Amino acid sequence: MSTNAIETLQFNCTTCPSECLLTVEVERSADGAVVEVRSVIGNSCPRGDKFAHQELTCPMRVLTTTVAVSGGDEALLPVRTADAIPLALHAQAMDLIRGLVVNAPIRMGDVVLPNLLDTNINLVASMDIE
Repeated sequence: MSTNAIETLQFNCTTCPSECLLTVEVERSADGAVVEVRSVIGNSCPRGDKFAHQELTCPMRVLTTTVAVSGGDEALLPVRTADAIPLALHAQAMDLIRGLVVNAPIRMGDVVLPNLLDTNINLVASMDIE
């Protein structure tokens, strides 16, 4: 006999400006892990289905934060990951980023930290600092 539970969730897809309200039926194991995404309805394009599966199995987000600057006209440099990384890695990434200090000058788009946590995603500057 299976101890898995069926759950219905609702959330908005964020892949485009339509922000479709998705209704998603999932099967969860006894420990709460998603076993299967059974159905996705409410999406007006295929991206909604893909988003729902991704969000429930391995949510991804762009990480935005700041790093310290040495010798610049600003004390902090806004930075972001060049692409989304797994949400589960954000705390570990922040522990690493917290210790960074960049030397001015720096330009928007410059790579501050390559291959963050072996994700093949770079941490990049989000503004110029002289």
